[in-house]
Amino acid sequence: MRAVKAVLGLVVVLAAAAGGLYLTERLLAASEPAATAGQGNAGPLRVETITPEPVTFADAVTAVGTARARQAVDLLPDASGRISRIAFQPGDRVEAGAVLLELDDRAEQADLKAAEATLAEAEAAFDRQETLNRSGSASDAAYQTARAALLRAQAERDRALVALEDRSLRAPFAGVIGLTDLVEGQLIDTATPIATLDDLSVIEVDFSVPEILLPRLLQGQRVELTSAAWPGRVFQGEISRIDSRVDAATRSLALRAEIPNNDRALAGGMFLQVRLVLDERQRPAIPENAVTVEGDRVLVMVADGNSAHEVEIDTGQQQDGLIEVVSGLAPSARVIVTNLHRVSDGAPIEAVPQERRVDAASAAPAPAPLEGGG
Repeated sequence: MRAVKAVLGLVVVLAAAAGGLYLTERLLAASEPAATAGQGNAGPLRVETITPEPVTFADAVTAVGTARARQAVDLLPDASGRISRIAFQPGDRVEAGAVLLELDDRAEQADLKAAEATLAEAEAAFDRQETLNRSGSASDAAYQTARAALLRAQAERDRALVALEDRSLRAPFAGVIGLTDLVEGQLIDTATPIATLDDLSVIEVDFSVPEILLPRLLQGQRVELTSAAWPGRVFQGEISRIDSRVDAATRSLALRAEIPNNDRALAGGMFLQVRLVLDERQRPAIPENAVTVEGDRVLVMVADGNSAHEVEIDTGQQQDGLIEVVSGLAPSARVIVTNLHRVSDGAPIEAVPQERRVDAASAAPAPAPLEGGG
């Protein structure tokens, strides 16, 4: 009985296996024609293309610097005395020669009047002696004595004028007055600081770059400066001075840039990021996602008629999602930028222009590949 059951079980298993094999063969046979038919009906792959657009690329070096006014001075009085008038308010813009502070000058006014009286007497005495000398009624010695007295009187008058002028403090140049703690009636001497005066119409920034850049440095080269105080704003300036020596300790060269500052956005002592543009050029650019790197080869797919063609190119800098094309790509080339994972060399395609083109005008100069210290 057991033998019969074993035989029946074996027969059932064999029958199930034979049925599964039969069904599998039928399914494979049905799917192969369908796949063949699908492949035969597939059309060219639709892709979007762009043409290279000219973009401004730059070689630049970055550094840090500190701003300072083109002219800056700590104002000190030329004489000691009591302040009779303070003629400025902190923050005022003053012109060159403007009176900023006056000291009590009553004694100097009196000295000037006395010197002028003495000068008038000396002039009258000299005129008499000169007349007598011409007529022969006076000796040359008396004439020379009168002339010497006149010169001494003129010198005393000039000295009195200088002493009177020293009682007033004037702006040596046009600029902006800083803070002061002085008050009218206060006694001061020649060591008492009055205030600061800064010419902020132009800001100077000193910074340093590596000595290796010396052959590429010229006065007038463009610099771009940014400050944490003005996010998003770029200040334009140029190199005004190049130091004649390289720092032996740092092997760097000091430079000075000038930046117009008519709106007084910058002030002395501010920390600035400096970007010195060494060279600028116009080169065609394509999106980075259109580029494939295989070892040391850089490849792009271009539309050549109704088929894709693989082209090797030489590239340069990258900026804002764009990559510089140095060589290997024709200006009129249609670079494929979509479906790249499905495109192969020689594959049939349907190429259409991409609606959003590379915006060359909005591309800013490339970040600096070189680094310098300031």
